[in-house]
Amino acid sequence: MSDILTMQKLQDGCPVMVAKIPEQILAEIDLWVEESRGLKDNPLASLKAHENVGYKAIDGKAHNSYQCSISPHLIEQSFWLAWVLRLTQKYWGMGKDHRYFKLRKWDGHFDGYDIWTNFAYQGDDNPQHNHAGMLSGVIYYKNHNHPTIFDEYNCGYAGIDGTMVMFPSQVMHHVEKQVVDTERITLAFNVTYADPAMRPKRDWEDNANP
Repeated sequence: MSDILTMQKLQDGCPVMVAKIPEQILAEIDLWVEESRGLKDNPLASLKAHENVGYKAIDGKAHNSYQCSISPHLIEQSFWLAWVLRLTQKYWGMGKDHRYFKLRKWDGHFDGYDIWTNFAYQGDDNPQHNHAGMLSGVIYYKNHNHPTIFDEYNCGYAGIDGTMVMFPSQVMHHVEKQVVDTERITLAFNVTYADPAMRPKRDWEDNANP
């Protein structure tokens, strides 16, 4: 199992780790993207869309981008969830097992997990932001090497298809305006502690929320 839990540091001094997604888990993600595309192409798509400040063009106008949650049952039945929690265990250390962590969940937001699919197109960008939770990730599904920039560490990742990055949720990052006329698909998620009361304090977390 150690091979599928291999992560590499993006660069020295940058707390971003990169992992290759196992083929069986990529097959699960195929189904998630298929479901999300069905929502995006539905005449009632706007009812399921996230009202997010990201994925707007620099001119401030919404384009064809779309962002939606993934059905909870697909997450709960997946090997991806167990894989990510074990990677979280490896990333964070502390001698805790993977049950110490959980995928963050929205209460009242379709009661879904904090994982979503992003569809982006020419002219779209994602301005500088950070995430809720304690550890966040991006899955690069069809990214065309469009980089994610981690601002405060002055480093970026080209987002090779079939890979995933994980980083502390408070790290500011952005995606620049998409120039090429093609569809870009990524997924993002947030992990937190199963018991917030046991959450350790880290130096970089002075202004963070659990």
